[in-house]
Amino acid sequence: MQALARLALAAVWWASAAVSFGLYPVELGAALLGEAGVPGPLQRPMLYGAATLDAVLGVLTLAPLAMRLQRRLWAAQALLVVFYSAVVTVTMPAFWLHPFGPMTKNLPILALLALLAWAAVPPRPWTTSSSSGSTC
Repeated sequence: MQALARLALAAVWWASAAVSFGLYPVELGAALLGEAGVPGPLQRPMLYGAATLDAVLGVLTLAPLAMRLQRRLWAAQALLVVFYSAVVTVTMPAFWLHPFGPMTKNLPILALLALLAWAAVPPRPWTTSSSSGSTC
């Protein structure tokens, strides 16, 4: 089940990257960054930078990382989703009312990241108390 969750999450990051790289008109994507307060000369570099970050996160989502690194990856992704959500909430709050729900979809993504982080916690070894004399 965890593999399916990771694949779905990677697909979200890759779809976001593909849209930002040009499946959605770059001029409109840059204009959205302008609405968020990004100056004109920085809009395209930021759009492509964010798209690159999204693509890399998609790759890392499927990478066989150690549990410690997985937890950091899930936390970094959650922070990025919260950051994106906060910027949109402050600069373009109408997106919360958009009929396709682009902002509300961040809530299940955050829940999925929390579940993946929980699953990446190594199991604790059973401990027994030698002073009690009881066996299980």
